[in-house]
Amino acid sequence: MSPRPITTIQTKGLVDSDRLREALRLIREAGPQGITREDLRESLGEVSLRTVDRAVALLEAQGAQIERNRNGWPSVLHFVLKKGPTWDEHVSSEARLALQLASLSLAQSGTLLWQDKLAVIESLATGKMSSRDRKLFDQLKKAVHVQGGVDDPVDPVQGDGVLEPILRGLEGPRELDISYQSADSDKAVIHTVVPYALSHDLFSGGSFLLVWEPSRQLPLHLRLNRINSVKVGRLSAIAQEEVMKSAARYQIGGWMSAKAPFEVEARIRGAHWIRAFQEAPPALPDFESDPTKGGQAALVRFKANHELGAIRWLLQFGKSVEVLKPDWLRETILQQLQEAAEQYA
Repeated sequence: MSPRPITTIQTKGLVDSDRLREALRLIREAGPQGITREDLRESLGEVSLRTVDRAVALLEAQGAQIERNRNGWPSVLHFVLKKGPTWDEHVSSEARLALQLASLSLAQSGTLLWQDKLAVIESLATGKMSSRDRKLFDQLKKAVHVQGGVDDPVDPVQGDGVLEPILRGLEGPRELDISYQSADSDKAVIHTVVPYALSHDLFSGGSFLLVWEPSRQLPLHLRLNRINSVKVGRLSAIAQEEVMKSAARYQIGGWMSAKAPFEVEARIRGAHWIRAFQEAPPALPDFESDPTKGGQAALVRFKANHELGAIRWLLQFGKSVEVLKPDWLRETILQQLQEAAEQYA
């Protein structure tokens, strides 16, 4: 059963709904220090202390959690709000924090289109925040910095014509006719595909749509900012569910294929890397890290289904990394390093 709005809650003639709402606001605005009975009495319009106690008791009867702390010397009773009543429309600071961090993170790891959508939710949430929370989150915006991603140049107006039909295609699933211009092409090509999943990649930075192309029986990873238009077609089904699941699970940096995943094993030297992998292991598929004897290197293992994803991650360690398995990947990286060194000869 959904909670009843405050206007329908029986106050038994003790405290009217407007005063009860105001009492809740005053206790909330007082923050972790709380508000005294006397201050609450005065702020409610010079009511009696009995009315204050009735208001607090009624709030608790309707689901609020209010602590009674004694502060100062001599000690004075303070009311501290830990949780609002069932009818409370206030957005908690925890929920607002999650939304704010999501906005900051997705703007870097995905595309400006996500930030545009989240801004709508944020505006709704802001209207139901306390003034104290507003100050807190204004400070948060100044203090939190997210780096390492990209801002995909997706025009929000154009983006609405891309994201909405994609979501309708995922709901079906339905076939989509997607006009897509790849990085190595000077013109767009129409792909008739079935959408499978949206992904946000932190290694390469950007947002992608994973699709199944029936005509070639292949999965494709389409970068959202290269999609020009989307047209929703007939109902369909993804015939190769296991292939798509594997393609999504073992992609790295936006690179994926329909091939079975292969395991990569490498030795990364440096005691600081050992600790880094223990404290914040990278979100690579099936990632494992074990210190080698002597504690001066880490033996890492992970899986991928496309060599470029694995190579890009490994090469960031420069001279500190040695690829051990598979042999063909070791040879590929050796060749790339030799060719790179020739440029400095």
